[in-house]
Amino acid sequence: MEVISSNRFDLEQFPKGVITRFWLHIINNGLGEPIRIPILVARGTEPGPVLGLNAALHGNELNGINVIQKLFADLDAQRLKGSVIGILVANIPGVLLGQRRFNDDFDLNRQAPGNENGTPSSVYIFRLIDRVIRHFDYLIDLHTTGSGKQNCFHVRADMNEPVTARLARLQNAEIILHSEADTSSLRGYCSSIGIRSLTQELRDPMLFQHDVIADSIHGIQNVMIELGMTDGAMSLTNPHTLLCRRSRWTRSDEGGILMVLPQLLERVEEGQLMARIRDIFGEVRKEFRIPVSGVVVARNVNPICQTGMGIMNIGFEIEELPMLDRINNGEHL
Repeated sequence: MEVISSNRFDLEQFPKGVITRFWLHIINNGLGEPIRIPILVARGTEPGPVLGLNAALHGNELNGINVIQKLFADLDAQRLKGSVIGILVANIPGVLLGQRRFNDDFDLNRQAPGNENGTPSSVYIFRLIDRVIRHFDYLIDLHTTGSGKQNCFHVRADMNEPVTARLARLQNAEIILHSEADTSSLRGYCSSIGIRSLTQELRDPMLFQHDVIADSIHGIQNVMIELGMTDGAMSLTNPHTLLCRRSRWTRSDEGGILMVLPQLLERVEEGQLMARIRDIFGEVRKEFRIPVSGVVVARNVNPICQTGMGIMNIGFEIEELPMLDRINNGEHL
């Protein structure tokens, strides 16, 4: 693979039919040294859409890095129509610090579209969007849950937008959460400027979890087939997916030692015992009940619970979506 380093990103600079390793110089650190983002670019030999993949926008969410590495390892650019752009690490300072936020303590996923004259994180996300992400026709933003929590493999997407909804259903996720994202998030901003976007939530932070990484890759490959970028048979494995039209995090109004009872993907009923908080001496201070019947999407596994911390994310207003056919009416999107 050819290696290029520049502060400029233009698809026309990349050769067709090969995969290029690219370092994008985006800002400088406090010593004047460059902070560079690693990007893989597969530019096909024939015209087609541009699919963007983005990993580690939160610095402790790592599964997406390995997704992009493995996807590109199996990608044949000679047979590709269009281009695939993989941002291996969006939040370089956050990954190096092992933390969710950027090094100025702002969340990059609440800074879109950024500001070229703003704070460090705002300039950083502005340049990433302006130089790279604006080239995308489609975006799959790869995330995990945050520190001290567990996620099931689920997708966040605007299910009222037909193309995005179909791409979401091709992911083989356990759950789809309908979500019209805030435009300050990367997915929400991209959607607002016409880039059809969805988020994969790939389980847990600070790990490479190879089962969900494989599931993620299959979903991305399904999208590439659907968009006519590659040939092959789709991998559609779930007989049905749960679509949750709404979801809700329940937070603790008490501090102490937390024990959450229901497990991921468990169907729960309103009024069911959800969690207990004990004081440091082991006495029960409070019990929490399930506020709405639904399914467990995410749960807190950190026993040290300060007042205001999340206990559980419950998806509700549920319908079961059957497995999609390979192609609608034999035609690509």
